[in-house]
Amino acid sequence: MELYLSSYEYADFDIPKKVIQYRKTVIDNRNVMVAEIDAPLIGQKYGFGDADVSVVYLINRVDEDAFEKLNSFPIDVHVLIPKVKGDKEPLTLSQLQNIAWACLYDNETDARIHKPV
Repeated sequence: MELYLSSYEYADFDIPKKVIQYRKTVIDNRNVMVAEIDAPLIGQKYGFGDADVSVVYLINRVDEDAFEKLNSFPIDVHVLIPKVKGDKEPLTLSQLQNIAWACLYDNETDARIHKPV
């Protein structure tokens, strides 16, 4: 299944980012999708210097089980990245910073037009 991440509210996600691979995990009793995106975010903007950000952590804003089903799109998500450069596997949500609200889509066309629910 192809997935795309986009947002009309945040410039970094205005152009959809294809999710290359993803996995599901649980952090602090919250369902989290760890997603590698095809077009990394410029790390300097987030205090990471020249280290671009290609892995984001997605937490569902509405339906806690949406990542388990992946059958109704778009899925509203919080987009998070580690607070500290080099943190690979956060153990708590407090180790992450929220950088955007976005939607997860199952096709690029809907992601480009930011099709609502």
